Amino acid sequence: MNEQLVLGLSLKEALEKEDFFISPSNLDAVTLLGNTDRWTSGVLLLVGPKGSGKTHLSTVWSKEHKAKHMKLETVLPEVEKGLNQDLVCVEDIDIIEKAERHQKSKMEEGIFHLINSIGSRGGKLLISSRKIPNALSIGLKDLESRLQSFSNTNIKEPDDSLVMALLLKYFNDRQISIKHSNLTYIADRIDRTYSSIYEFVNYVDHKSLVLNTKVTRAFIDAALSQMQKKY
Repeated sequence: MNEQLVLGLSLKEALEKEDFFISPSNLDAVTLLGNTDRWTSGVLLLVGPKGSGKTHLSTVWSKEHKAKHMKLETVLPEVEKGLNQDLVCVEDIDIIEKAERHQKSKMEEGIFHLINSIGSRGGKLLISSRKIPNALSIGLKDLESRLQSFSNTNIKEPDDSLVMALLLKYFNDRQISIKHSNLTYIADRIDRTYSSIYEFVNYVDHKSLVLNTKVTRAFIDAALSQMQKKY
């Protein structure tokens, strides 16, 4: 048996402003995040697929503006306790779709009241989502129409330069040293979506630890083949 047990060590991702790579895929989002005066009614919906950097950008924005950073399921309890922050960030509003009926109702009520509360004080609210508002199955119609009226910016799937940057970042996050020529080799062959890039590096990280081997060209070919079977 040539495989070894791998402990589940925590991953420390780089989420500072200087760690975010700006490219044509996300330039519009970065620009609008930096100009809150252009947000309709003080609200911006940051939309993008899984792994596109929504959490990274939301974290940076929250730090720079000293905003309260919240998960959707905590909004209603916070509002009921008298939340009075003028600057708030709420992540992953799209989880509403998969919530059970009672929880979904509470989430929708919470974000609706938060929008009204922020608006009454002239504050700013950043909301992230994997889907644009009219693609979400919102039960509360007043909330649905409000969300559709706000500014939104869409992060596109990665361009060539961003594919390379993401591969480098994810390998660095996992402290995996890899040759530039191998990065280029992977970038030319990998499925060009945020999720596939992230999952590929995760697979390489786990498999190289299990097998206690270096990330060679042969290893990369095997990993790419495995990912192609998956997709």
